[in-house]
Amino acid sequence: MNSIEELFLQALRASLKNESVNLENPLSKSDWNELFRLSEIHSVTPLIYDALYKCPAAQKAENQYPELLKISAVQKVSSQVVRTNSFLRLYASLTGAGLTPIVVKGIVCRSLYPNEDYRISSDEDILIPEEQLSKSREVLEKFGMKIAYPEKDINSDYEITYYSPDFPLKIELHKSLFSPKSEAYGDFNRFFADSFKNMIKLPVQGTAVYTMNHTDNLFYMICH
Repeated sequence: MNSIEELFLQALRASLKNESVNLENPLSKSDWNELFRLSEIHSVTPLIYDALYKCPAAQKAENQYPELLKISAVQKVSSQVVRTNSFLRLYASLTGAGLTPIVVKGIVCRSLYPNEDYRISSDEDILIPEEQLSKSREVLEKFGMKIAYPEKDINSDYEITYYSPDFPLKIELHKSLFSPKSEAYGDFNRFFADSFKNMIKLPVQGTAVYTMNHTDNLFYMICH
């Protein structure tokens, strides 16, 4: 592991603790370039920028990369705020229709971060009871969501991808967490057979969200 990789991990750790990193020595243009590259690859640019922007060495850097970190971070956070707000409105429509969608990872995991919209999530995964699938699709389509792959058989697939043509929101609507056809993972579904029986509610930005209990959530993340 080189020094920039170590700095990357140090900044990520500091951001998760709502702390800052103070660079002892200025970084070269190539160092900033590598730090920016790592941040973009791992989709954590806002977290890295948040930990470094107060550092005098970053503010005095004589190259474009600290500014690129800032621009990318602002763009990503702004887009994530729109996705979060859009998802919470959609989720309220689902529960308002009497449905019990379980949110998996995504916004539930982000709520654990000091600045939750700094952790970027490209989509939201929702697990729905099969008997609620038809009604869920009605609510999604009424909200303006479109099926991303209309050529696929939505009746046989274990998940259906929806997107919004109006704002950056993508939903993975799951009938099961793993494909039942998968020889490697299909059998894992039996471990989550009681997810709806054991689900809990968590407050996320003022909205009560159903999710799996802590044991199921942890096991699911390990499986992935």
